[in-house]
This record gives sequence, structure tokens and C-alpha cells, in this order.
Amino acid sequence: MLQKIQQLIKTPSAETIALRELEQCKRELLNAHSSREYAQAMCEYYQTKIKRLNVYLHDATGGVK
Repeated sequence: MLQKIQQLIKTPSAETIALRELEQCKRELLNAHSSREYAQAMCEYYQTKIKRLNVYLHDATGGVK
């Protein structure tokens, strides 16, 4: 029981800290990739919407922009 408590309160080794930081960086990178994919999809959505609205306005106004 005492050994378990000592393990919980002892200072982690440099390797342990480095491993934790590495795992956190991997999670952050995955999150950044997901955010980039979302942003790219939104850019494509708005580009398509702008094209569609331009065609609509062009047709609605008889070719006058």
C-alpha cells in the first residue's frame, strides 16, 4: 500500500514526461488535421454557394451584374 502511494507522489522521470508530451502532441496534431479538413470543406461549400448565387443573380437580372 505504501509503495503505491509513493509511486503516485514521486516525481516522474524525464522519459515519462517526454512520453506524455509526445502523446499530447499526437492528439493535438490529430485535432489540427480535423480542423483543417473542416475548414477546407467550409471553403469549398462557400465557393460553390457563391457560384450558385452569382448564376442565380445573373439569370434573375437578365445578365446584368
